[in-house]
Amino acid sequence: MSITPQARARVFRECANILRPLACPHPELAMPIILPIPSMAGTTTARLIFRHPVLEDHTWWMEYMNNAEAIRFMPFTLGSMADCTGFIQRSLDRIARDGSCLNVISDRATNKPLGLVGLLTQEVDGIAELEIGYHLLPSAWGQGYATEAAKACLAFAREHQLAPSVISLIDHDNQKSQAVARHNGMAFEKNTVHRGIPAMVFRAWL
Repeated sequence: MSITPQARARVFRECANILRPLACPHPELAMPIILPIPSMAGTTTARLIFRHPVLEDHTWWMEYMNNAEAIRFMPFTLGSMADCTGFIQRSLDRIARDGSCLNVISDRATNKPLGLVGLLTQEVDGIAELEIGYHLLPSAWGQGYATEAAKACLAFAREHQLAPSVISLIDHDNQKSQAVARHNGMAFEKNTVHRGIPAMVFRAWL
C-alpha cells in the first residue's frame, strides 16, 4: 500500500513532537524533507508579496552587492556583478533541482523589491535540513521586513508539513540575523561548520 506525501508528513510531524525534547541529537533519528518544495510565489503578508527571482533582478540587487556591511558575512567581492548574478542563478538552479529558493520579496503597495528570502534545502553535519534564509537591501533594513518574511516562510513550511523543523544558519557576529531568528520563534541549538565557514544553527520545531 502506498502512502501519500501528506500522510508521510503527518507521521514525521508526530515523531517530531515526540523527539522535540531531545533536540534530535542523533543523526539516525533525522527525518527527511518533503520534496519538491512548493513554490512560495504569490504568498503575501501584511506588507509583502513573494515571487520567484529572475536574472534581471541583478539591476536592483546590486545595491546589496555594493554595500560592504551587507556582504560582510557573505563570500562576495564588493561591487561584483558576477557574484550578483551568480547569487540569483543559484536560486534558479535550486528551483529546477528541488523547488527551494530565495524568493524576491516586494512591497505590496509599491511593488518595490526589498530583498531575497525563502526556504532552502541544506546539508548540515550530514543531515538534510530546511533553512529559512533572508537577505535584505540596506535601504530596507530596520523596518521589520526580514522578520515578517521569515515568519511567512516558517508558516508556509508548517502549513505544507515540509519537515519536522526549520533552521537558520547564521554567522556568530551577525547579531541582526540572530535577532530575526529569535523573533521567528527559533532558539540557538549548536555551532557547526557549513561549507567551511563556522556558523550557528538556530532551530524552530514545526
